[in-house]
Amino acid sequence: MQDWWTIYLAAMVLSFVLALIFTPICRKLAWKFNILDKPLSEGHKMHSDATPLLGGTAVCLSWLSTLLIGLFVARNKIELLPASYSNIFSSGNPALNQLFVIVFCAISFIILGLVDDRSPMSAKFKLFLQASLCFGTAFAGIRVSFISDPIIASLATGMILLTILNAVNFLDNMDGLCCGVGAICAGAFAISAGLQGQYLVSILATVTCGSCFGFYIFNCNPASIFLGDSGSHFVGYLLGVCGILVTYTSGEAHQTGYPFIIPILILAIPFFDLASVIVIRTRQGKPVYIGDHNHISHRFVKMGFSRRASVFLVHSLCLIICLSGIALIKANIAVMILILTQVIALLIFMTILHSRQKFRK
Repeated sequence: MQDWWTIYLAAMVLSFVLALIFTPICRKLAWKFNILDKPLSEGHKMHSDATPLLGGTAVCLSWLSTLLIGLFVARNKIELLPASYSNIFSSGNPALNQLFVIVFCAISFIILGLVDDRSPMSAKFKLFLQASLCFGTAFAGIRVSFISDPIIASLATGMILLTILNAVNFLDNMDGLCCGVGAICAGAFAISAGLQGQYLVSILATVTCGSCFGFYIFNCNPASIFLGDSGSHFVGYLLGVCGILVTYTSGEAHQTGYPFIIPILILAIPFFDLASVIVIRTRQGKPVYIGDHNHISHRFVKMGFSRRASVFLVHSLCLIICLSGIALIKANIAVMILILTQVIALLIFMTILHSRQKFRK
């Protein structure tokens, strides 16, 4: 196990460094080929200057390059890795097939997002493409394990992936917000999987975490490059996959009987933001897919915080709740109830603060 944590650290550092290399390259390419976010007076956008949109490509390249380097080392320098690694690459191991499915769908989401960034799709057609890839992932074998029937499990998994994907996509509304939350949540999934000996899942989450952190250097306020729809789709999909694969296998969390709570807590901030925005837009009679300034980060700004401080507050809340989720791995029922009560109380408190500010406005 100790050897694996060294590998996790190396994977994170490598993906972080590669993101530092690829992001400036993608930024230059975005300017060259005019792949820019131009506000054009849209009410929900808070920037005034054109900004490169190839951030998702940079994150994807660093993520994919790290995985390919890891596979090359595993194939050709197996003696450098723990003995347990050899079992992962034995013939017939379904984990490798799952990895290929994940890579294919992740790249497909990058392409989908790039097309949408260049020429915005209709909401229904975009949802159809999202659903096709999410349910395709599920029916390819990457699905929840707490439902025994494969058809029902695949349908449930597809809906879960689609929800997480759009929750993260909605969260991409302020400099550094989405990639920061993505890095924190991916890091939490990496630790959760690592503690249970789920090596490939932990590597997948670790590389996602490192890639997001490396990109964050360029995306924090003031951002010199945006994730774009391609990046938010990519990060959302990977977080969804990690949430599906981790905690539902063998391990201490499985024995407690409530492993499904762990990914819910880790992704609590994206879920909370999605739910609150849908409620607000529905009450206002607006379509849920039309952008506005009612996200968590925007409501902090309305309270008087700067954009940078608002993003920091959301990241802090995300980190606090993620750590609570990780603690459930070895928690008993009493500790679980205490943690859930604490998290729910925190979200209610934040909701009251935001609603009072809105009332005053």
